[in-house]
Amino acid sequence: MSAEPRSIDDYFPTEPWLEQYRDAINASEEVSETGADWGVGWNGEMVFHIEDLPLNDRTVGDLPEEIVRLIEAAFDSLSDSEIEEIVAAAPKEIRDDIHSRGDDLGQAAYEELLETTLVDGPDRMWPEMREATPELLVELIEQLEENLADDATIYAWLDLYDGACRTATVLEGLDEREHGFVLSGAYTVWKDLVNGQEDVINLIMSGRMELDGDMQKILQYSDSAVALTDVAADTDARFLF
Repeated sequence: MSAEPRSIDDYFPTEPWLEQYRDAINASEEVSETGADWGVGWNGEMVFHIEDLPLNDRTVGDLPEEIVRLIEAAFDSLSDSEIEEIVAAAPKEIRDDIHSRGDDLGQAAYEELLETTLVDGPDRMWPEMREATPELLVELIEQLEENLADDATIYAWLDLYDGACRTATVLEGLDEREHGFVLSGAYTVWKDLVNGQEDVINLIMSGRMELDGDMQKILQYSDSAVALTDVAADTDARFLF
């Protein structure tokens, strides 16, 4: 059965998903118990450094099928005159690309959008196109605009303290806020972790993830680290790639 459209909160690695994860941490008795005293008297704030998001070789058409279906339905609902107005408002380079695809302007504009790489999405979705496309796609594009750092990287900051997560947000860079730890790994490894297929301690020990910070603290609170992983696996997540 094909997936149903979801809220932006469900899509990893967006900031709304991170906020949902924060709420799940704070609802977890296991994290509360195993993480008691974490960060008390020392900096327990952590950055999840998600590297190598596959944005250069993935297109809008490669997004989860329910998003592509929403886009198709949105284009099907547009009249010929509405399509003409949208295309006429496009930057000249994009407008020329659309017209070069053939006489069916609606189909050409639809194909142009689907074949847009995600790294180029924010620059190739002009205001009129954004108004015509599903809100979910616009929200995802805005997430890329607001949260993607250089080299296809996301920095997710969690203020972990005494068995709870006081704040969770996305940073522009590591210097933006104080932190005690940085947990780094490729997007594919984070996906395995959030899926519940991998254990964070094993990932660090095997070298698939890198920890910048006091490893002894992580080992001391290894049960809490595993509990945080379990909460992530239990938090509803739909992966963008």
